[in-house]
Amino acid sequence: MSKPTVISLDRPGRLLRKTREYLANLDVFLAETPGSITILLNALPLADPSLAAQILPLLGTTGKDRVLGPLFHVMMDSSAEEEIRRSAAVQLGLAASLSENSLALNSLLIQNLDHPEPLVRSSCALAMGWEGNGGAVDALMSHLQDPDRDVQAAVVAALSSVNDVRVFEHLTERLKNGDPEEQRSIVLNLWRFAERMQGVETVYLKCLDWLSAELFPDILFSVSMIPHTAAILGIYRQMLLEDDPGLCLQVMENLQVLDPLAYQPLNRCLRGLLTNKDYRLRQAATRLLARREKGRSV
Repeated sequence: MSKPTVISLDRPGRLLRKTREYLANLDVFLAETPGSITILLNALPLADPSLAAQILPLLGTTGKDRVLGPLFHVMMDSSAEEEIRRSAAVQLGLAASLSENSLALNSLLIQNLDHPEPLVRSSCALAMGWEGNGGAVDALMSHLQDPDRDVQAAVVAALSSVNDVRVFEHLTERLKNGDPEEQRSIVLNLWRFAERMQGVETVYLKCLDWLSAELFPDILFSVSMIPHTAAILGIYRQMLLEDDPGLCLQVMENLQVLDPLAYQPLNRCLRGLLTNKDYRLRQAATRLLARREKGRSV
């Protein structure tokens, strides 16, 4: 008598194959929701880091309430790769912004802002940074002075994303009174307040009077993230005339992304750097002036 054929169910393999099919055809994934979301949730614990990194954004944008718990679990999983945990935090915030009831999640995230692991604290801060999450503002503000620099940066980034009218003024005040690392975190993220762009420019320019010269490179880098204006051009001219190679290089890096006509008023300063003893300044100035000449010949 012949033996019966054994059919392997291989459920993990089927889940992963179906997940890859969804990733290859998002129209099919969307057409088969909510079942497709269930498959991705079941496949997530089985996925390698590369596949997990592709799954997480789909869960964050389509899963809403049902993915909050699984994403929180990934974020808190100390055995997972740091990049995956941070991605889970970002997607958790996105899913929470689409959720009908995020109060329980907010409470859990706030509680873990005091977690002993810095990665957990920074991830929880990032996860709370969705627009309209006013319930997180006080807790985030109370952690601006976290001892870990990455956590400080995550807190400021989250606060700037919440879009609460209290936040901008509070951060501006902290720029005057905070410790240097806190000030640096705020400077590097203040440009995120897109709706307050004129105020952001004013604060950045005043920072050159308020803050230590050690923070000037950070201020100049951040200025490159906001719209170019005549006032900013004036600061660039001032810095190009300073005997500080680091500041000059940062200014010229900022200028590289502008149309040559925008920095034409600085050409005299740039030509003055062509004979500077620092070869880096000579090269950077040469590149900027060459862009101007190339524009004329076109």
